[in-house]
Amino acid sequence: MPQNQAFAGLRAPAAALLAVLALLAAAVLAITGISAQASAKPAPLSAVEHDPVILIPGMTAQASAMEPMKRNFVSAGWRPDRVHTWTDSFNMKGDLTKAGVEIGQKVDSVLAQSGARKVVLVTWSASTLAARSYLKHVSGAQDKVSMYFSMAGPHHGTTTASMCQNLYTSCRQFAIGSPWLAALNSGTEVPGSPAVRYTTLRSTCDWNVNPSVSAELAGAGNRQTPTCIDHLAFPSDAGVFNQIKTIITEHETTPTSTPTSSTTPTTTTSTPPVSPCTSVNGQWAAAGPFAVTSASNGRGTTVFRPVNLGTLGCFKHPVLLWNNGAVSKLDRYAPLLNHLASHGFLVAAAEGNAGTGGPMLQGLDHLTTENGRAGSDFQGKVDLDKVGATGHSFGGGAAVDAGADPRVDTIAPIYPLAFSNAGRVRGPAVFYAGQNDPTVQPATVRRTYAQATQVPAIYAEQRGADHYGIAALHGPITAWFRFHLMGDEQARGLYFGPNCAYCSSSFWSVFERNAKAQAVPGS
Repeated sequence: MPQNQAFAGLRAPAAALLAVLALLAAAVLAITGISAQASAKPAPLSAVEHDPVILIPGMTAQASAMEPMKRNFVSAGWRPDRVHTWTDSFNMKGDLTKAGVEIGQKVDSVLAQSGARKVVLVTWSASTLAARSYLKHVSGAQDKVSMYFSMAGPHHGTTTASMCQNLYTSCRQFAIGSPWLAALNSGTEVPGSPAVRYTTLRSTCDWNVNPSVSAELAGAGNRQTPTCIDHLAFPSDAGVFNQIKTIITEHETTPTSTPTSSTTPTTTTSTPPVSPCTSVNGQWAAAGPFAVTSASNGRGTTVFRPVNLGTLGCFKHPVLLWNNGAVSKLDRYAPLLNHLASHGFLVAAAEGNAGTGGPMLQGLDHLTTENGRAGSDFQGKVDLDKVGATGHSFGGGAAVDAGADPRVDTIAPIYPLAFSNAGRVRGPAVFYAGQNDPTVQPATVRRTYAQATQVPAIYAEQRGADHYGIAALHGPITAWFRFHLMGDEQARGLYFGPNCAYCSSSFWSVFERNAKAQAVPGS
């Protein structure tokens, strides 16, 4: 992306173009000149041997544009010879795939010079895409990078690309709907994760990346800047630097073994058992790897399930219990239930409209029987130790009720109208509310959430949603259950940890965690 306010001049007539380009260099000099006044003292040579950091600016900028951030790193204890500012041969104006190859050459040079095993990449604007291209396409890249930071990256395109796409190849590549971006985002948006830790930073005051959520990556730790800053401010903003520094130091001090929770085993699964089910690399909202089918047992339960049970690494499949809203039939919810089945779950859906957990638990009883019945498709394929419950509205209240059953490990009710006290729930719970829901108002859901003090509980109010905003919740619900019932660590950081991605996501109008949820470790 353009790195200065003069980019706005690209809207002007062609006669002003030379003046605009002349201002590009001036803006960069202004940045570095201002920051030079606050240069930090060099760190002593005995400083901690952090992974070397490579700071890469965006389109049109010189490497010197990253000097303010370099000085911040050195002031914070990084050795000066382990913090590098650099850009490619074309200042990110050319083909970003080729820029990615040059990033690889720089990484190899830094590793050879420092003797380190891995580097940290801190990228800004257009270089965020070149670095992702490097990680996706260059052989061995994922073994050489410990952490990737994206500041204001147009990962899903930006409307402002129209202002420069006749000037620069890279601008055409990050236009919304470009084939280059589609190829980069295909498969997984975070190649090499979790070995490579991905973090994105965005600001709603950044007009260069429009819409601002384009700066997020599926499967990454997505964060907003502490203050609302414009595009130009990222390399010199103290809040942005402190976010990056904190994440790096936390990563460096995190033990290799999974931390345990101080809460009792009967009320939390903050350290869930690991499932061998195939990872979806953070693609929670996309269809999972399983083809799905469904059938009624003729006794009030329809099971949505993978066609081929026991495959793709899922030797056994966790169970999800479902209940409908008061006036809705099961077919209204088929898109969500098929989606969950495609991610490896067995969804036992009650076919009626009860507001209690009884019919849901009958579905669990059915799968328990089938798991032990010789000749059943389900024989030995049901993971009865990993059970969750969810439902909509009246059915969300039923999920709260079912959560009191000792066989149910976690719940995720959607806009729930609950008649049972959530103080009886036995495992972690997330309560989804709709900001503009006239049927079950947010205050109603919040009261239910407030009862669940005995378990890690979260209140997640979906921005702008009415009573039927379920389609947009497919990803969050899938991530919740993949973490708690499959031990999928890529989903942990969405809900938990001091820098949880959902804590600052604009998808939610309110995202609140009780004390026990705040104590659950992050990724």
